[in-house]
Amino acid sequence: MSPANAQFMTPEAETFLDTAVPNMARVFDYLLGGIANFEADREAADELLQHIPSLRKWTRLRRAFIQEAAGDLYRDGFNQFLDLGSGMPSENHLHIAVPEARVIYSDINPVAVSYGQSLFAEHINIDYIYGNVRHISDLFNAPDVRRLIDRHEPVAIGLNALILFLTEAQNGRLAQTLHTWAAPDSQIFVVLQTRADQIESQHYKKLVTLSAAAGLPIQLYTLEQNIAMLKPWQPTHIQPLTQFLGLPDDFITEADQAGMGIAFYAAFFRKEAA
Repeated sequence: MSPANAQFMTPEAETFLDTAVPNMARVFDYLLGGIANFEADREAADELLQHIPSLRKWTRLRRAFIQEAAGDLYRDGFNQFLDLGSGMPSENHLHIAVPEARVIYSDINPVAVSYGQSLFAEHINIDYIYGNVRHISDLFNAPDVRRLIDRHEPVAIGLNALILFLTEAQNGRLAQTLHTWAAPDSQIFVVLQTRADQIESQHYKKLVTLSAAAGLPIQLYTLEQNIAMLKPWQPTHIQPLTQFLGLPDDFITEADQAGMGIAFYAAFFRKEAA
């Protein structure tokens, strides 16, 4: 392991470096068509796809949302972006949609961080840092965040897929801490990945079991739960993801609901001025 990776090593981060055990971050990379994954990750992804055949479709729709939403916010005047839980970096992530903006990507995956720092080494307005949202204050105080993000100006905050991996209490604490830290008129942009109701179908239980085995347990919440967890941020726009992206109504089929009423929403939340 290189010295650059050593600085990110924690007990939970070590799981990302074990290539014999599937890891959900690398599973998502595989679903997105990336190359930062191993046989164990591909096998886990293929098993997930047996239970949720549309998972690859949903994963790619979420990445498309990130770029589209960031571009919309950029055109509305946002020039600084904090993306949390960014996953494996790529040349065509949200910074492509915001060419003159300052961008911080972050993740707990030491491989993603090391690769991101190499990828963006020549970009003075982009950095990829280690950041654990369960200790978000440490991320706020990171030198590159303090250099690139002016907390006295509105910031656009991407939550990516983070809500899936946190408990209701953890999501609530994260939302409150972000709200306290961010300037008025800041916005969160996020895909809300929901299930229909509180009934836990066999498909849902299988998803939870498989994701836990892959190192990052997933929990799907209802739309109402998602909105409640993000308080005191105020929802300003919530729309089915396919409509937001301009896709036809039949792009998502009944089979894509995977027996648990899966629905994805494009959502924006604002910190109201005092």
